[in-house]
Amino acid sequence: MFKKALAIFIFFVCLTWSSGAQAGFGISPPYLKTDKPIFPGANYEQTITLLRSSAEDELTAKITVNAPEIESWIAIDKGYSFDLPKGQLRVPMMVRVNVPDSAEIGDYKGYINVKIVPKVQSGGSGVSIALGARIDIDLRITDKAFLDFNVRRVSIPDFEQLGTPWKWPIFSWFFYRTKVEMKIENTGNIKVAPSKVHIDVYDLTEKELLESYDDNSIEKVEPFKTETVVASFPTKLKPGQYWGKIKIYKDKDIIYKDKIAFTVMTHGELPSGTKIGVWPWVLLSLYVSLVLLFVYILIRIKIWVYIYLVLYFISFPIRFIWKVVARLIKKLKLKFWKWMHQKASKYQEPPKDEDK
Repeated sequence: MFKKALAIFIFFVCLTWSSGAQAGFGISPPYLKTDKPIFPGANYEQTITLLRSSAEDELTAKITVNAPEIESWIAIDKGYSFDLPKGQLRVPMMVRVNVPDSAEIGDYKGYINVKIVPKVQSGGSGVSIALGARIDIDLRITDKAFLDFNVRRVSIPDFEQLGTPWKWPIFSWFFYRTKVEMKIENTGNIKVAPSKVHIDVYDLTEKELLESYDDNSIEKVEPFKTETVVASFPTKLKPGQYWGKIKIYKDKDIIYKDKIAFTVMTHGELPSGTKIGVWPWVLLSLYVSLVLLFVYILIRIKIWVYIYLVLYFISFPIRFIWKVVARLIKKLKLKFWKWMHQKASKYQEPPKDEDK
């Protein structure tokens, strides 16, 4: 009875001593696993959040992996020992699984231990209670492909007309575009993207279809990741407000559709400006280079002489007609001035006889 009472007393003393630093600890989620099996050579990432009920002191998290077959596959972005800062109740850590190409097909299990201790432990008779949690590992390696994704968010950003010279057709086709931004969650084990994104642009009354385009070249998202990808469409829209009716396809099935309003502004009205990057300048340099190359080729092969001869013979009828017309005009001028001279001579007074 005395030993039991002593044990309870010691427990409460230790708990009271350590309650300020380690009041409570947990993790979310308490597992490391994928929704679908993954390929050999695949990379998988999962965020696990370390939670504590009090953050009055700075603590240290110590990580150990107990999974003999796959321990070398697992890495922690913060390392196997890192601090939980004072005042921060939630500390995320990224667990990365890099499956080697030589991994055998099958199921792999294990666990990760997370131990929380005070950052600085005093020597001597001080007593501290280390808190901990366990993350279960459950991975399945397969050679079968699973293709699936979810559309989490879709938007059409406002944009503005381009300035000179980028508004010229040779540039605007590439850089004056309506863009649809999509947040795609890849739940499969291979790279994936929507097979097609379709947009119909209407005026505000939705009575007139102004533009209709497809984009089949969407950037793919890595397995088990969520990223924002963009579909872009050439446009000739003038400043104003429009409706964009969007359809997102997976193969031939429509998995998402929505109607979104957006605005086209005149050049200089967009608060953030138009960020076209370096590619317009690259394209301009390419055009100039092509023109210079064409002129250089013409000079090198002395084609100017042949062009002159071709133009000379082609223009022969025009030159002949011009000469005939010029001669006719010259004759008409002579006749006109001769006639004017005759008319004027009639009104001239006859010369006086000086002898009279």
